[in-house]
Amino acid sequence: MRIFIVILLIVSLCGCQTPTQEQPADQPHEQHQRAYEKITIIGESAANGVYDPSLEYDNGTGWMAYSAVEAPKYVHTHLAQSADHGKTWTHVSVINRAVDGTIVMDNTEIQGVWRHEVPTLVYDPEDTGREWKLFWHKYFTKPPYNEEDRLFQYGWIAYKYAPQPEGPWSEEIPLFGAGLFPPEPYDPLIKLSNLHRDLREYIVYSEPGSLCRDGVLYMSLNGHYIKEGENIGRIVLIASYDHGDTWEYISTLLTPEDAQHFNGIYFTGSSLVEDHGRLFLLACPENPADRMHHRGTCIFEFEDIKKGKLKRDKNGLLVLKYIQPTRTSGGQSDYDEQNTYGGIVMAQIDAAAYPEVFQIFNTKENISS
Repeated sequence: MRIFIVILLIVSLCGCQTPTQEQPADQPHEQHQRAYEKITIIGESAANGVYDPSLEYDNGTGWMAYSAVEAPKYVHTHLAQSADHGKTWTHVSVINRAVDGTIVMDNTEIQGVWRHEVPTLVYDPEDTGREWKLFWHKYFTKPPYNEEDRLFQYGWIAYKYAPQPEGPWSEEIPLFGAGLFPPEPYDPLIKLSNLHRDLREYIVYSEPGSLCRDGVLYMSLNGHYIKEGENIGRIVLIASYDHGDTWEYISTLLTPEDAQHFNGIYFTGSSLVEDHGRLFLLACPENPADRMHHRGTCIFEFEDIKKGKLKRDKNGLLVLKYIQPTRTSGGQSDYDEQNTYGGIVMAQIDAAAYPEVFQIFNTKENISS
């Protein structure tokens, strides 16, 4: 979802001087804004760049799932590998390839494309033969492939598994739907709206983040519903105690009110990460109407992930760090404590770098130091 929210913005900015970045007003939290290092993935040829990084390490080898962008039509899921803790990355494979397709809506056949966005990669060592899991947002879009052409009602959170990152990967499993969507003949395994009354209003989910801890799979999701004509976005947490076969709702982690402290109208692009035994939520304040609509990365620590509780004090939600983008827009980030060279990796949009406007950066920032 996050990539094509910005296509119109990019078109309007490309060829122009990089815009002056706005700083969040009255921001009381610690801020970081260093000179980040762009990641160049060896062997990657996507015309418009890469985005949506998701990191996972195994015995010192780093793996990164990410979106490879060929605007305006296609977004694929690619995989890269690092043998030096994030200093260099090499393209390994295409896990999901966007394809042309057809749907029938209101008795009318519509030509378009099935896209694969915002992947999250997780290692589940106790699930033999399915140790590596990939979740992402698959949806349909139609010509001319602008923001308003995305048909999210024809979409779902999809899932694949493999014994190792190189594959072989399973066939796609349509996993999560929302409310009435997607309509027949599409039939995801689980309608999240049925899990809990807190989820009944949501009509679309995107931006999954994942973590395996003590045999439990946790997933954060960006859920949206419409209230009085307004798009309401919240970050929710669900969990699976049987390696992804069934899921339970845990809590709502972030609300629009939380995002207001960072000049956002909601949070998006969440990740779940661990650092030296402590668990954290990374999330991006979002304001689609603003020029710098992705407004960096906020880092929150869990008080108790089993209960879905973030640390708070008498004044509200505690923010461990706030890391700002250094390009036009950005902030969808991920982290692995073994990624010692690159630290937190952040997706950013650089309109001045057209056609390679989608980029990923090593921030060299750690979580808790």
